[in-house]
Amino acid sequence: MEITYKPSPNFVKGRQGYNPITIVIHIMEGTLSGTDSWFASPKSQVSAHYGVGTNGEVHRYVLETDVAWHAGRVNDPTWKLIKTGGNGYVINPNLYTIGIEHEGDEYSEWTDEMYASSSSLIADISQRWGIPLDRDHIIGHHEIYSIKACPGQKVDFDHLIMLATNKVAPVQAVPGYAATPLKGQVRTICPLHIRKTPDRTIDPIGRVEANTMLSYTGYTNDGENVASCSKWYQTGAGTWFWAGGVIMP
Repeated sequence: MEITYKPSPNFVKGRQGYNPITIVIHIMEGTLSGTDSWFASPKSQVSAHYGVGTNGEVHRYVLETDVAWHAGRVNDPTWKLIKTGGNGYVINPNLYTIGIEHEGDEYSEWTDEMYASSSSLIADISQRWGIPLDRDHIIGHHEIYSIKACPGQKVDFDHLIMLATNKVAPVQAVPGYAATPLKGQVRTICPLHIRKTPDRTIDPIGRVEANTMLSYTGYTNDGENVASCSKWYQTGAGTWFWAGGVIMP
């Protein structure tokens, strides 16, 4: 998927020890170009990680590893997974969510192109962070901040999630590569390919940029030896990435 980077100054570096667990769907109440300008202004004090246009165009404003300012206000939330501290205060949802804005307003019908791009983006994000594709993890902004109707009544969440689910191809187990169970997270230090096997004999099925957090559920020391490193990590989806391209966060 082609993504145009439109950096916003409105973010916090890092996530203060949290990881994204949910994707929040927003409506722009305006155009993609207008949102680009609004998010580019420090005076707006708002941002999101991505924006999707009615023609399917995708813009990125904030890295997924950083905190965008899209869902920090909380009012009468219905979201089941909202986090609270020991004394009952609500932990800022921006710390553990990824926000996607969509062109239009709450009364706009979503285009097929918007559904296609948004679902592809959701599928990619879910695989990077191990986010389940269901209504507890793909939510509307109003489920955190009930005062707003965002993203409105026109988006079909079930359809969006079904499209995203269909774009997550099942990965078949490859004989000869057994992973030693181990859970953790690492950060990429360079652009890194995601592969079906821990070697480069098969074309990659995905690519992540530098400074991306990746979760793993196992590893092998018997993968292809690249630059004197034969260790590879396995993700929860059964895919693999080379350990030489990552560091511990």
